[in-house]
Amino acid sequence: MKIRTALILAGGDGDRFYPLENKLCYRFNGMTVLQHIVKSVTDFAERVIVVTNPTSDSAIRTDLSSYAVQFISQTKADGGMADAVLAAGKLLSDDVIIFNGNDLIDFSFIPQLVDQTKSENTLIGFAAKHMDVYTPSGYIRFVEGKAVEIVEKPLPQNVPSEYVRIVVDYFPKVELFIHELESLPSTDDQYERGMSALMRQKPATCYKYEGEWNTLKYSWHVLSMQKYMLSRLTATSVDRTQLIHTTAIIEGAVSIGNNVKVGAYAKISGPCFIGDNVIIGDHSLVRQSTLCDNVVVGSGCEVARSYLGESVMLHRNYVGDSVLGARTSMGAGAVTANYRFDKKTIRTPIKGALIDSGNDKFGLIAGADVKIGVNSSTYPGVKLSSGTRILPGEVVTKDK
Repeated sequence: MKIRTALILAGGDGDRFYPLENKLCYRFNGMTVLQHIVKSVTDFAERVIVVTNPTSDSAIRTDLSSYAVQFISQTKADGGMADAVLAAGKLLSDDVIIFNGNDLIDFSFIPQLVDQTKSENTLIGFAAKHMDVYTPSGYIRFVEGKAVEIVEKPLPQNVPSEYVRIVVDYFPKVELFIHELESLPSTDDQYERGMSALMRQKPATCYKYEGEWNTLKYSWHVLSMQKYMLSRLTATSVDRTQLIHTTAIIEGAVSIGNNVKVGAYAKISGPCFIGDNVIIGDHSLVRQSTLCDNVVVGSGCEVARSYLGESVMLHRNYVGDSVLGARTSMGAGAVTANYRFDKKTIRTPIKGALIDSGNDKFGLIAGADVKIGVNSSTYPGVKLSSGTRILPGEVVTKDK
């Protein structure tokens, strides 16, 4: 029997995704994360409801137009998860499973989660993953092996366990959860406190998930999401409309779109995803990267483990472990540094706090329409706001 409703929360404002925007519109292997989720959950849910916010609603509806999806817009543009659930409340009944529109997991474990929750006769079943490194998320408190509370974003020294909740929450009777949410004041952790209220009535079913979990919370997560999705490419796919020079080399799993041109002695080392109307110039190297539609990689460039948005233009550049937003361009000789001399992981400021990316290789994050002048360079972990201009020869040591 299928679950009555899969509810996907896609209304977050994404301010931690700075300097990138519209994270739910980023495409991996040609599809948004939300499209990948909807495609997966339709296998085990009778219907799918997606909650958006007023600013993202139109783009999401367009992306999901080919799927049988109901849409609800949150009442507040900056509302949290609880506000999203309450916005859809009148459409929810019986059993409901809730997902985060930013997260990709191995959805094959869902039937096991549902069966375990039903067999234990609990009010809620959710997934949690063992984490060796602290992350600002909801941690599970266990008493005698039973999940009894969600502790949202505790200090590192106060985590109650090493298990972090993934937003895969199954409610056999969702009305009970909605009732708890309605009785609570509107706070950032209202959703988690609603879960904990149910758990005080009866310990929850906690499924200890061991599979892949990738999310888009911070801008550099585009790189880890890309790595995960590219690893799923299994063969080279080349359309008949390509103009690939006879001396060019394509190795590994590479997906190449329509009307792509690859110049003499260029090399594409997979896994890579190359969109439509892309030009890769002579003697250029592209490896383990995504090139969205209309990207131009000029002669003599190297693009390594990077994500280039639509209409990005390069000219004799090195771009490593970086994300370049749409229509960003780099002048000849401009390069991105992506590795610290002391080999430590790279930290970068977000909303006034210095956040450890956890990556020892991390280059530049550039928003849309950034212009980077000739012979300039950027330090590891630098972020550039949309529309930023970098002067020729400038060394960029901090965010702009």
